[in-house]
Amino acid sequence: MNCNCPCHAAERKRPCCHCGAQAPCKCPPKRRCCGEPEPPPKPDVPPPGWQPGDPRPMRPTVPDGATEAELQQHFKDAVMQLVAEGSTPKGPRFGPRKDEFLPYLVVRAFGGDHGARTISVPFWESPDIFIAPNIAVEDAPPLPTTRAGLAQAGAPNTIWAHVWNIGRAPVINARVEFYWFDPTLGFTPGSANLIGVAYVDLGDGSSGRAHTIVKCPVSWYPSFLNGGHECLVVRCFEPILDPLADPVGPYAFDGWNDRHVGQRNIHVQDVSSPGVVQIALRLGCDAQPGPATIEVVPARVQDVGWLSLLAGRNDHHFRDAKAIKEEFGVMYPTPLRSAEQRPDLRTAADLPKGLLRRRIEFERGCDELEALFFARVDGLRTGECRIYRVQQRTGGRLVGGFTTIFRKL
Repeated sequence: MNCNCPCHAAERKRPCCHCGAQAPCKCPPKRRCCGEPEPPPKPDVPPPGWQPGDPRPMRPTVPDGATEAELQQHFKDAVMQLVAEGSTPKGPRFGPRKDEFLPYLVVRAFGGDHGARTISVPFWESPDIFIAPNIAVEDAPPLPTTRAGLAQAGAPNTIWAHVWNIGRAPVINARVEFYWFDPTLGFTPGSANLIGVAYVDLGDGSSGRAHTIVKCPVSWYPSFLNGGHECLVVRCFEPILDPLADPVGPYAFDGWNDRHVGQRNIHVQDVSSPGVVQIALRLGCDAQPGPATIEVVPARVQDVGWLSLLAGRNDHHFRDAKAIKEEFGVMYPTPLRSAEQRPDLRTAADLPKGLLRRRIEFERGCDELEALFFARVDGLRTGECRIYRVQQRTGGRLVGGFTTIFRKL
């Protein structure tokens, strides 16, 4: 027979098989010339899966004898369940969220924060939110002029946020939102005040372009009513690939529950002698009714990493106050009040015994409450700090806090 395979320069005669007989022959198997395709061997065992004629397999979730309509509804329910599980903030259930080929956005709650939530450490001292007082946004540079500026009431303030993507995929048009709140121990969507919105592109976590500083496009004017004590919140998210954990629900602004949310609830008081602060703290509606606790906890300088930002260097040279006279605590929670309805403790020489308490257990209801925090510090020396953290817990979980720093420069 003729051989026309491409490996030969010309046609030539060859037997069809090793016996040397001319075609047709019945010798097994046929010898193939080089370059002639050879079919793959077929296994003798049948392939896995259902074969025609096999009985219908049992479905644990579908009763035997189900109608065609019931089978179709079961299929639709299964698809909707897969969609629902795959579109949650944690992503589909086929591996850790951070290991998937998706962005993983973070606004840090503390130095070294890699986005793990929930957390039970002070999360309201974010090192990623910066303020430049008395600078309108159109006059402010792209990067912060100071990393520990303090808000100035009644004047334009510019805000920046440091946002991170430590995921395996880049992110395009991530949304960065800037909000202010009245001083609070529990952030409620109804009390949020949007300042401005920006958008940013970030590379993946190993790209060298995984983080950047974003400037709020709108100037912020804190009110005189709170003396500039308002809290700032930044949210950074991508609504499809990396959404918020609770976009519009009661936890929409909770940094303990969502790595997309950063909070800066800090007041710094420069003192001579004495230093006095009185702040009405809202307790929010993000927690369910039930037992709750408010406590004032003095903090050590070494436990407040934000002080390094305050000083602009790692070695901030502040130290804990030693020989001071102090009064501090919170009053029992009350319904929300206007400034005229609240007592002014700052002018009192001596406060009634038991008026201020360092720990209060109370019952949260459906109406929002507030608690009045007061502190008076006397005897600070140059370079000393006295720090108080007011913390709210519900169900044993830390859900909000506010930090006050007294310092003497």
